[in-house]
Amino acid sequence: MEVCEAMFIELFERVKYMESGQKLNFTGNEKMMLKLSFNAWVGGDMAAKGFEMFLKMFQNNPETQKLFDFAKGSSAAQLQNSSRMLFHVTRVVKNIHTVVHNLDKLENVVPTLREVGGRHCGFGVPSNYFPYLGVAMRQLMAQQVKNWTSKHDALWNTLYTWIAQQLVEGQNTYGKK
Repeated sequence: MEVCEAMFIELFERVKYMESGQKLNFTGNEKMMLKLSFNAWVGGDMAAKGFEMFLKMFQNNPETQKLFDFAKGSSAAQLQNSSRMLFHVTRVVKNIHTVVHNLDKLENVVPTLREVGGRHCGFGVPSNYFPYLGVAMRQLMAQQVKNWTSKHDALWNTLYTWIAQQLVEGQNTYGKK
């Protein structure tokens, strides 16, 4: 894709989101809760948390593991030694990190999320699988973040639902049919 075309698509997605009437707005306190809980959970190790998240998703929804050619029939130990797996899970957590640190300007991350969603069509990821990872993440955060509350869970449910919606929009717009 040429640079001009990529820039045009990014601008188009930002404007489309801004005019959609579906802007996600959090209060200052809610943004701080999301940022602090995410940073406390990740603790500087995106690969480890991404790996935990995917293992939890595979445990909760075994059918999801079948989408990863390199993960089929693999044990947790085998997956942990897979460079492809670690690359993927780290990239996923980095994308979530980018969302969390752009809560004041979510339109900045919409183009990336939609592009990622479009790419997932090529791997045969059904749209209804995206929320599974958010559920796994919230379960882990509830276990591992001190002072986790139902308010944290509700905020993360709202934010991850929004992320999944952007991925699905990308599948619908840019995915191979």
